[in-house]
Amino acid sequence: MPNSSANQVSVIALTQIGAALARKIQGQLPISQLVLPEKYAVDGEQNFGRGQFKATCQMLFKTSDVVICIMATGIVVRTIAPIIKDKTVDPAVLVIDERANHVISLLSGHVGGANAWTNRIAKLVKADPVITTATDTEHVQALDTLAQRFDGWYPDFKYATKLINGRLAAGDRVNIYIDSDFRGIVTDLTGFTEINEVADDQSDVPLVIISDKTGYPKRQNSIQVIPRVNVLGVGCRKGIPYDAMQAAFVAFCQQHGLTWRSFYQVGSITKKQHENAIHYLAATLNIPVKFYSADNLQTVVDHYSQSAFVKKTVGVGNVANTAAELASGSRTFTDRFATDEVTLAASRKKLKVDDF
Repeated sequence: MPNSSANQVSVIALTQIGAALARKIQGQLPISQLVLPEKYAVDGEQNFGRGQFKATCQMLFKTSDVVICIMATGIVVRTIAPIIKDKTVDPAVLVIDERANHVISLLSGHVGGANAWTNRIAKLVKADPVITTATDTEHVQALDTLAQRFDGWYPDFKYATKLINGRLAAGDRVNIYIDSDFRGIVTDLTGFTEINEVADDQSDVPLVIISDKTGYPKRQNSIQVIPRVNVLGVGCRKGIPYDAMQAAFVAFCQQHGLTWRSFYQVGSITKKQHENAIHYLAATLNIPVKFYSADNLQTVVDHYSQSAFVKKTVGVGNVANTAAELASGSRTFTDRFATDEVTLAASRKKLKVDDF
């Protein structure tokens, strides 16, 4: 899902003055590509010829996370209208007039990150940001924006977002509980009423829970935002059956009270890269798997207990913990979980505190 730290950010302009503004933005922000009319482009810049604007702009819409258009709003609307699908998949689209008087968040303000990019660019070029989403005009935090900051997932996205954001914009109460592991990541909770314990919640008030844990009571209008921040480190015997791998993972999650949706990657050792059960687990969780050499794992193995047998077999005395640490950049927060055939451990990537 694209956001304010998107990978593919494109800028397209139509006039010579617009091209100069585009270059200014490119020089100060992480812009992936600058696309200009052929007659205004200089050596090395991407360009389009006469009559190719519509196709070029639509191509950027389909391949970018953020599209910044320096031109009239009407041109942009008419160009992208036929290919707009849904805010969960469309890129962020911004419009800037060539004199940089206004920066407009046109499409995917929250989910795509257009609002955040609008504020960022407006500050850079000293323009007025134009943002019309209700939660922003009422100066309250939005559920979908909040979830992005935690790399979070929550069920019934459209219904839940409409419910919570509608109440926030109207000034109605919404409670929020943030697991202690995730407090301090987002400093702006404007509009929400933070509670210290889920037990403190009033049953008739919608509740947002931010946690990667299980065990919270289920009730109407209770929405759990699950940060997808955990890495699963895996070690196993050769030829382990799929059901044994899955059973071990379920037992591991139950032991530590973790939701399966909180995992975003699986890590293991290269000697296990042809182990089908590891690929099966990753595919079941719909997350990627990465394998590390014994030499790589050896760089952090002193952080954990080791097995002489495992070291003799694969070249390093601990696979699960070390693979998890290398994948996330943080030491594991669980002990090494072991069955006769599988070892598992979890680490958590660090989320940045609000920067803009």
